[in-house]
Amino acid sequence: MSNPTPTVSDVSIQHPERWALDVAVSRRRVQFMLYAPEQDGSLVSREIRVDPALPALQAIENAVYDNPVLLDDYGRVRVVVRTPHFVVVPPEVAADAEVAASVLAAAFPGDDSDAATCLLPQCGVGIVCGLPRGMMAFLQRTFNTPPVVHHLYPLCEHFMRLNTGTTIARMFVNLHDDAMDMAVYRHGQLVLANSLPLRNAGDAAYLVLHTWQSLRLDALTDEIQLTGDKALRDALAPQLRQYVKYVMPAIFPAAAMRLGPDAMRAPLDLILFAICES
Repeated sequence: MSNPTPTVSDVSIQHPERWALDVAVSRRRVQFMLYAPEQDGSLVSREIRVDPALPALQAIENAVYDNPVLLDDYGRVRVVVRTPHFVVVPPEVAADAEVAASVLAAAFPGDDSDAATCLLPQCGVGIVCGLPRGMMAFLQRTFNTPPVVHHLYPLCEHFMRLNTGTTIARMFVNLHDDAMDMAVYRHGQLVLANSLPLRNAGDAAYLVLHTWQSLRLDALTDEIQLTGDKALRDALAPQLRQYVKYVMPAIFPAAAMRLGPDAMRAPLDLILFAICES
């Protein structure tokens, strides 16, 4: 039996053509941010849990259609998709839909997904990811052909800007409820981007240190910067400091604070998308 979709009834936007809507879609929830680019402090962030008893596409369709605030005629709409099935590829692969689909099929055999691609211009790579059948058509139809990117796009592009011209390597780790995102930069280049399932801080420590060792990063000079869930960060940092000298919180971008108080509660990938693409 399916459950009624939660509805957002406390948000009403006047003159939606002056506002931007950024939406993050996953199997568990639909999260969104509304803000007026020319109006500091305007950010509104909300979350809609989707019904786990329904097929993914139907559950997300219900969550969107049952919340009319998502369907106004906004001046700009963009979508972030959170999916564990993805491959980081050279940009020429991402630019060729047929080749991208074959790469995804080879990486995840037997997975009946639609292939979606995005290019990361700052990082010089592309991402091809798998979406439930019909999901891309639904997103394009419902939101009037918005840009659709994988959730690593805003994190990788934002942190790339922070690593131009540095001589040290940096690993950025974003912790959230059931996954951990990693982006590693060395000599001004992205050398790894990944997103992995996560149960606890112990899992995170193992995955971070395994990646650190695999990339032969320097425990005395290179850095790990943590962001995301505070409880996980507080549990993870002391474990990492046993092996890596510089482990610190990532600085929350000042540009995000201008969006409004909800910025501190909004999903990091949507926040970074807003400030690096605005």
